Amino acid sequence: MRYVLAIAALVLSGVLLLLGIGQRTFLAGPSEIGIAIDTQSETGFAVLDAGELAKLPGQANVVVRGADAFVATGATRDVEAWTEPYSHAKLTVDALGQRMLSALVAPATEDSTPTTAAPETAAPETAAPADDTAAEAPMEDAAGLDPRGSDLWLSERSIDERGSGTEAQTLRVPVALSEGQSVLIASTGTDPLPADASVVWAQDRETPWAGPLLVGGGLLALAGGVLYLLAIDHDRRGLGPRRGRKGPLLGIRNLFGRRAHRSASSTTPPASPEAEAAPGRATRSARATRRLALPALGLAVAVGLTGCSASYWPAFGDEPAPEQTEEPASGIAPVPVTEGQLDRIVADVAAVSGEADDSFDAAALDARFTGDALEQRAANYTIRAAMPEYGVIPPRITDEALDYELVQSTETWPRTVFVTVASSSGAVEEPAGEEVDGETPEIAGEANGEAATTEDSESSPSLALVLTQQNPHENFHVSRVVALRGGISMPQAAPAEEGTAVLAGDTGTLVLQPDQVGAAYAAVLQNGTDIPEAESFDLGTDTLLENYGKARAEQSQQQSDEKEQTMAFSVTARQGDEPITALSTGTGGALVATTVIEEQVVDAAGGRYKPQAKDAVTALSGLEGEQERLVQQVAHQMLFYVPSKTDGSKIQLLGVTSELVGVTN
Repeated sequence: MRYVLAIAALVLSGVLLLLGIGQRTFLAGPSEIGIAIDTQSETGFAVLDAGELAKLPGQANVVVRGADAFVATGATRDVEAWTEPYSHAKLTVDALGQRMLSALVAPATEDSTPTTAAPETAAPETAAPADDTAAEAPMEDAAGLDPRGSDLWLSERSIDERGSGTEAQTLRVPVALSEGQSVLIASTGTDPLPADASVVWAQDRETPWAGPLLVGGGLLALAGGVLYLLAIDHDRRGLGPRRGRKGPLLGIRNLFGRRAHRSASSTTPPASPEAEAAPGRATRSARATRRLALPALGLAVAVGLTGCSASYWPAFGDEPAPEQTEEPASGIAPVPVTEGQLDRIVADVAAVSGEADDSFDAAALDARFTGDALEQRAANYTIRAAMPEYGVIPPRITDEALDYELVQSTETWPRTVFVTVASSSGAVEEPAGEEVDGETPEIAGEANGEAATTEDSESSPSLALVLTQQNPHENFHVSRVVALRGGISMPQAAPAEEGTAVLAGDTGTLVLQPDQVGAAYAAVLQNGTDIPEAESFDLGTDTLLENYGKARAEQSQQQSDEKEQTMAFSVTARQGDEPITALSTGTGGALVATTVIEEQVVDAAGGRYKPQAKDAVTALSGLEGEQERLVQQVAHQMLFYVPSKTDGSKIQLLGVTSELVGVTN
């Protein structure tokens, strides 16, 4: 019976050890599941939805080999909108057959109904021949824009080897998509999809029961060994005292008895020379001890090694619940720009504007600027290129975002974003422009958007940027850059992640309709603060009216009259032609960004004194010397907070950026 127990323990230990080792080797299964992508066409784009990637277990990786390989992730609605004008393959995963099915989607046209997909086709090793339409798709249908650098992507990875002549590299992109997201696979947009593309699911190699099996097997092996030795010891002791003390394996009880005898004799007088002359039995005892210690040590080492990796052991305790993505309430459009996307957009705007500011290259601004923001900066570059001493330098846009953002909630286009950022130093001195001998002062903007003064000429104001994306294939462009006034407080607004609405110009819930705010302020700028329109504005701290418009024309006229000159100064102002932007703050009011165009007119009025065109006026217009008439156009990019009618407060000017943008005669 003793031998049966020992053998049973050893056999069971062998089974457990085999299972434990097997979990890490032949029972572990493949480390990856890979499925090749073959669209059976010459299309340049392939789209795979998050739901398809979830059909197989493991971490999904998109693997593309070839020059110009490109992989991006984005919201499904954005990926579909980007690929809609081009033929593209919509991929689905057949989990049972472990193959990739491909459906060719025809490009949408303005007159077409919603796009329809060609019949699905599978990878060549298991699929039937693809539909003729898919197989012979013309390249002109597949051709499109290069997807690199689009603001729509949540992330993107690419290999750019165009013209390098080097061996094609492999692009492996781990993708972890949430519901409502997709992955886009492409090359240059005009070339077909790389032929060597696949999706690989890395399998979970954790074996939580390998550790317990190995430890259990080791302990049973140790127990079986002890039981086996006890059985042998019992049999040998049954042979009698003499026979039990002979042979290669001494009895365990004799061994421990001998140790106890040596311990007891340590307090007795030294052994006799005859005992010292017989070391054989002590040597055999030490060898027997080593025979028992070595297997135990080996098992202890094995058990210790299995504990070195957490993947060998089951995880106990409550697992954290998966993070739930908040879905927008029914009927509410999602926020299309994430914080990461917005940071990347602002960083690119700062880089583009910084390079253009250094080189006075207005063409470089086209990548990120449009409308009044582009016109003002381009005019400033023109003046400073011809007149290096010109003291008006636009504040440099930085990528240091401040904590005030509004993002339009929408699924369509155009999309609008309002963000505030810090700036670095702009103007360092007040531009010269004294009126001498019939000359008129130059009109120009300052770093903080108003007249430069000694105390604020070296300041770096906070900037408000209004960015708009007109369609899926254009990036966000800055339409207005407004320098916020010092000491003002931005109105309370809903968090950016909750989104906001772009208001129509004729919204009637505000103190003034958004499309009337610029025109009303232009009337005040032209006619002064005594007109009815001024009652809608909080003008207590408005210094723009002190340095521009009617006040500036009257000051210039007074200086001219004191010199007994006959020139006539006047001013007109109007709201600019660029569309306004009105964003709800979510608390009843709205931010309204608009542009007011001021025209300062200097007329000789038939007298002998004539306005002089020089310096910045000459640099911008090419006019030189005496003119019968000069009209200098100043663009004021302005940001207003317009409260609701029920709020009881007035419209507040939050910021303004002014710049000389044109001169005529």
